[in-house]
Amino acid sequence: MRRGINNILITVFNLLFRQDKPGWGIWGIFFWVICSYSSYGQSPMPPPNRLQVYATQELSFGSFSTGSSGGTVIISPTGNRSVTGTVIEFMLSVGNSAIFEVRLIRGRMVHILLPTQATLTRVGSGEIMTITDFTTDKPGNGFVTTAAHPFFNTVTVGATLHVGNISSNPPGNYSGTFPVTFIQE
Repeated sequence: MRRGINNILITVFNLLFRQDKPGWGIWGIFFWVICSYSSYGQSPMPPPNRLQVYATQELSFGSFSTGSSGGTVIISPTGNRSVTGTVIEFMLSVGNSAIFEVRLIRGRMVHILLPTQATLTRVGSGEIMTITDFTTDKPGNGFVTTAAHPFFNTVTVGATLHVGNISSNPPGNYSGTFPVTFIQE
């Protein structure tokens, strides 16, 4: 590909610098500079020296029933769901871990700070559920970046949802947010 571009540029250069066409030299130099610059392709995403984080998937606990007395719904960082107590899981929506893409050049240490708890509130009402035990797929909640270009390092986050009985957590949609902090060393 490179040889083909250079051959085209040389041909255009020779046409523009013809001896029998005075005044074409300036335009030829301008055209040559523009084409020479554009033939050296620039990376669409230069290596990031500063930490960039993109949330690409939300944490979801899926569909379930509280059963008679509730319990917990656990989503592992790998996205596996398990339940305790009288919670009954529905296969309609199995839930998933949160996914963050951390973009940073290789060899940088990144620490992850997770919340101790977060709250989900029932949409259209005031009932709440608590999320605790946030975990990541990175041992000790830290890692050294290793990804090659385009330098995206995946981090997954799971947690435990505490579910009450049917009267304290009636059916519905519950939503909320939780902070995750990434620190570049």
